[in-house]
Amino acid sequence: MYILSVSERIFFLICGSGILQGLLLAFLLYFHPKSDKSVNLMLALYICATSAVMSLPLLIRLVGWQNNYLIQPLPFLSGPLLYLYLRSFKEKITWRKALPHFLPYFIFFFFGYWNVAAFSKEYPETLQALQVPPQLLRKPSTLLIIYAKPVQMIIYYFLSRRTLSTYQRSIRQLFSDTSRIDLRWARFLINGFLLLIVSFLSIFPLMLLYPEYFNMLLLINMALATPYIYMAAYKGIMQPSLWQVQPAISKEALEEELNQVEAFTDPKQLKAGPPDPRRFEKIVHDITHLMEKDRLYQESELTLQELADKLGLPAYQVSLALNEGMRKNFYDLVNGYRVAEAKRLLLDPKNASFTILSVGYEAGFNSKSTFHTVFKKFTGATPTEYRNKHQLHPVEA
Repeated sequence: MYILSVSERIFFLICGSGILQGLLLAFLLYFHPKSDKSVNLMLALYICATSAVMSLPLLIRLVGWQNNYLIQPLPFLSGPLLYLYLRSFKEKITWRKALPHFLPYFIFFFFGYWNVAAFSKEYPETLQALQVPPQLLRKPSTLLIIYAKPVQMIIYYFLSRRTLSTYQRSIRQLFSDTSRIDLRWARFLINGFLLLIVSFLSIFPLMLLYPEYFNMLLLINMALATPYIYMAAYKGIMQPSLWQVQPAISKEALEEELNQVEAFTDPKQLKAGPPDPRRFEKIVHDITHLMEKDRLYQESELTLQELADKLGLPAYQVSLALNEGMRKNFYDLVNGYRVAEAKRLLLDPKNASFTILSVGYEAGFNSKSTFHTVFKKFTGATPTEYRNKHQLHPVEA
């Protein structure tokens, strides 16, 4: 009987706690009072699938390698679930949309079951083994299954990146303030997924070279996912969805608005050639008037829809006019005016006693942190640095 080493017992403990933690956090994520279940369902399933994959070394120890055909194809679910979660940021994911992405799991489930059953007949003496036989690992059909997983996961990694990039571009077409729509953690989720892929691709060749250390290497690989699962669930609970940030707009209306803006402001369309200045001349003129004369940018949570309502036009037409007529998205347009106003206020000697926070509020920003971030993006300096450079002495908030 195979006896666990002290190191293996430690890693078993880490994996076991990670699995329980992941399943518990997935439950809390979905049933949290502030959870948007339509969005967090896919994230909860993603965490459950990743946690279940981590249970593989434990199940091998408990029931043998030949009885783990339910767990082995689960990595084929992780990529699709991550991708569908990111898509759910801007659209409702129905099971009809989701099921085609799960087909590889069912295909490789039956293929994997056949592969293990065939091997068990060829090597009946290994039937009750608690360690995966080296011959099974080196079998061509096994290698096909094993390497198909990271290939599929890499494909979904790039699909997820593209989805997040499109979403980020869309919200900058719709909102002037994106501070409550924090996408840094979504990038962490995607990059962490890539690290899991790289970890497997680094460790599996060692399993082939040193099959006697298979259990330990598998445990190390699974243990690396523990902190990732915890962070994914914790951040998922804390992250509001777009519908929660904009409660005044229905989910269906916002989804339609996002789809329209994406369709009419596709980068390929914008790169097709120079814009016709006459096409959107009137819209651009009216936008400029609202910004410069009416100082509409001072409304801290101004949205594209609100601007479109004032112009009496559909939101997608206004967005298209901004992109083609002014070569700017809505976010850059409004915040460009806010930064210009803030610079004027900072350089006006009459405002020498103004705090940085009061200047930011006057310019249309709704928080000091947002003011600092956006101002530095546009000028390369913080408001304090900008004011000090021009020999004014600020009074800090």
